[in-house]
Amino acid sequence: MKKIISLLLGSIVALAFSASVAFSAANEVRAAYFPEWATPNQEAKVKKVYDDALGVPVKWVLFGTGVEMSEAMLSGSIDISFSQGMAPFVNAVNSKNPIKIVDVAVTYGIGNTQCIVGNASGITKDNAIDLEGKKVAVPLGTMADYVFRMSVRALGVDDNKIDVVDQQPPDGSTNLVDGNVAMACLFGKNSIKQALTAGSSLVTPDEAKAAGITMFDIVSVTNKFAKENPEMLRTFVEVTHEYNDKYKAGKSDMAVIAKDATTSLADTTDQMDKFGFPNPAEITKDWCGENGKIVTSLKLMGNLFGSDENPALKDYSKVVDCSFLPQ
Repeated sequence: MKKIISLLLGSIVALAFSASVAFSAANEVRAAYFPEWATPNQEAKVKKVYDDALGVPVKWVLFGTGVEMSEAMLSGSIDISFSQGMAPFVNAVNSKNPIKIVDVAVTYGIGNTQCIVGNASGITKDNAIDLEGKKVAVPLGTMADYVFRMSVRALGVDDNKIDVVDQQPPDGSTNLVDGNVAMACLFGKNSIKQALTAGSSLVTPDEAKAAGITMFDIVSVTNKFAKENPEMLRTFVEVTHEYNDKYKAGKSDMAVIAKDATTSLADTTDQMDKFGFPNPAEITKDWCGENGKIVTSLKLMGNLFGSDENPALKDYSKVVDCSFLPQ
């Protein structure tokens, strides 16, 4: 597929794509994103590259969790969720929400989504059993919830015996610092940085890996939007990967990204250095298909979060469509 944007010349929209998306049914695209979660495409967001490429305004809406993104897609107020966590996605499709995965947004380690134990609690991984009966802040149904469940279970702790308080990362971080919770499970650079002033990580990256904790976020879309606007969706995905390539080439406008992410330039650089942005060829080869990383992860998380009311799906490959990736 012809590139929409030249990395050497900046944002140049291919006329062929401008013509094709002009016939789309949508007169705007509504996209969800996170604060404190810096990604290369935020430069394209701020500089209106998506708008130019799609030929319609792109309305970006801030959400605190991927659960809220799912709810917005179900209500019809959001078309695309960028960098939604796998945990909220799998909960949504277990509940029969009509959404699908079309791309891998970012891969990341335990440092960017982790559980932090308050120093005042006196709890470490060696006496983690003492978390039972204590209050722990967790944004339920998110990747932080996934890290919480996997981490404590690996340490022999019954997560059902922990007093879990459903809180978004900024609130959980504040409550940990104030001593209102024994531990907070978080994502977002600012929230984690604040929590670490009063605590430390429950498990190390190596321990998380040994426990089978793997993390990546995806680009999800409503089935309705994908069906009615396939060329728009392809263009959205292509712009995203063009700016991933620009970042890998060291040509991103980091100041613009930092401002949009509401994090300092130093913190933004540090966060993105620890992220991975797989390219379309890698995603097609390693992540897609019945035995790819996406479906494998969906099966694991589907069973982890499944319930009698919303059991895990028998076949998660039907909610993954990699056909919108640039070829």
